[in-house]
Amino acid sequence: MAKQRDPVLDSMRGIGIVLMVLGHAGFPGSSFIYLFHMALFFMLSGWFFSPHTGESAHRLARFAKRKVVTLWLPFVAANTVYTLLTNLFLKVNILTGNERILDLPGNLITTPVTIKDIIGRTAHWSVFDGGTQLGGAMWFIQALFQISLLYAGVEFLLKKLLRSGDTLIPQGLLAGVLLWLGWQAQRIGWNVWGLGIAASCYCLFYLGVVLHRMQHPHGPARGALCCAGAFVVLLVLGQFGSVGLAGNSYPGPLYLLAASLAGWMLVYEGAHLLARVPAVSGVFSALGRATMPIVILHFLAFKPVTWLGLLATGGESYLLAAFPIYFTGGAWWVAYTAAGLALPLLAYAVWVRLKKAVRRG
Repeated sequence: MAKQRDPVLDSMRGIGIVLMVLGHAGFPGSSFIYLFHMALFFMLSGWFFSPHTGESAHRLARFAKRKVVTLWLPFVAANTVYTLLTNLFLKVNILTGNERILDLPGNLITTPVTIKDIIGRTAHWSVFDGGTQLGGAMWFIQALFQISLLYAGVEFLLKKLLRSGDTLIPQGLLAGVLLWLGWQAQRIGWNVWGLGIAASCYCLFYLGVVLHRMQHPHGPARGALCCAGAFVVLLVLGQFGSVGLAGNSYPGPLYLLAASLAGWMLVYEGAHLLARVPAVSGVFSALGRATMPIVILHFLAFKPVTWLGLLATGGESYLLAAFPIYFTGGAWWVAYTAAGLALPLLAYAVWVRLKKAVRRG
């Protein structure tokens, strides 16, 4: 029997994915969002980690196989497809070789690819060595794959060593050591294969495991108070630094932990409050179930908005390749966010229908 999904946790994923797209769409409050939005996903993954995973080699292997299918394969497949489409994207200006694009911060020029390039780059994607520009948000998938396998492997070893002992304390000690190493890696600019990010974020996965054990019933009044308190804490923290986990950037270990926990509290309690309004909660739950396609496709989904904007303003065609967006200020972030959510959601719905049709056939 399939395990029933928790609409509150799906809503948390949905809130997180909306925050991610907002952050990339030029939302004015992006610096606030960046304090916790990706930490939320690592913590949610830890929340779902089964304590039985490390009980046997068979369970560990089954867990690893599932992560290969749900994380490694989408990462490699999506980056490979984007590589295959490079020459087409160059023709329609989704990517560009025009050097004037370098005048826009964060942009790069692209050259046509050959079959040899595609094969070579796919080999690199397979070992998490780089990625495509349009697949840039998939750094999270890479880090989560690395962290999940490491956590499960350590859990297996600890259960063997401790027999029936609790693994939470030694896992916490390891999480602390890795957080310190991740912070040191940031300070010297080392992040080979994204391992600096994985070291920093292991503790976030661990926090999710701990929070799952500590969950307890609560009412709407307490939830609203916790939301307000967490929001204030994040506002204060935002005055003293910023977080950019994609680049393994944060002021210090304690800052990262404080911002992540406050962000979790804000979204966790907010999702419980939203559950009292089924229509709204249902929308976020639907988005939460489509997290992977949104992560993979939202940068590409921004392009129609830029294209329409260029048509309306008479901008040059090569500007369509501006990454991740070209138009800023005003309400452009609303249009980018709507496209970044709706188009991947539509693509996901079509994909689900096709899979069902194939199975019936």
